[in-house]
Formats: sequence, structure tokens, C-alpha cells
Amino acid sequence: MNVDKVYNLVQNIRHLPEIHLGKKSLHLLQAFLHGYIEYHNEITGESNYFFLPEFQKYVEQRFNINTTHSWASLITFYSSSDEDAFNNFYKILDEFFSENAN
Repeated sequence: MNVDKVYNLVQNIRHLPEIHLGKKSLHLLQAFLHGYIEYHNEITGESNYFFLPEFQKYVEQRFNINTTHSWASLITFYSSSDEDAFNNFYKILDEFFSENAN
């Protein structure tokens, strides 16, 4: 799997979430990413969801569930708070990229 623009953006947010999101929040991160992707797709005229569809499948498999709920909702459900969900997202993301590296 190639590292893409959104992955790099997510890594920047990881280190300074308060600057990008205001606080550590998985729901704010998800909203930020959806906005970024929508803008990117509008500007480029292409539909690109970067690694997120594959990540959705990975999260569903990790929690052994097939659902229409988003990766953010699933991670939040299995976390004690939104900040905990934010931290868990990065743990799962690291596992995802580690297992799916080219």
C-alpha cells in the first residue's frame, strides 16, 4: 500500500491535534478528513477516498463485525471516551499500515 496525502495529513494531526482539530477527538478528525477529501475530489475532479475504504474493512475485521457504521463510530464504541478513541485510532492505523505495507 502506498502512503498517500491523507496518511501524511493524519500523521501531522497525530502530533498536533489541538492545532488542526482544537482537541483530541476522533469525531473531529473524521469530519476534518471528510472535508479534506471532499475538497480534494472537487478540485481534482476525481473521486479518491485514499486508504479509508480499506481501513474501514480492516476495522470491521478487527472487531469481527460487518456494519454500515463508520470506522470512527466502531473505534469510539470500543473506547472509553472520544480522546481514547482518537488514541486507539492511531494504534489501529499503525497496525493497518504495518500489515498492509508494500
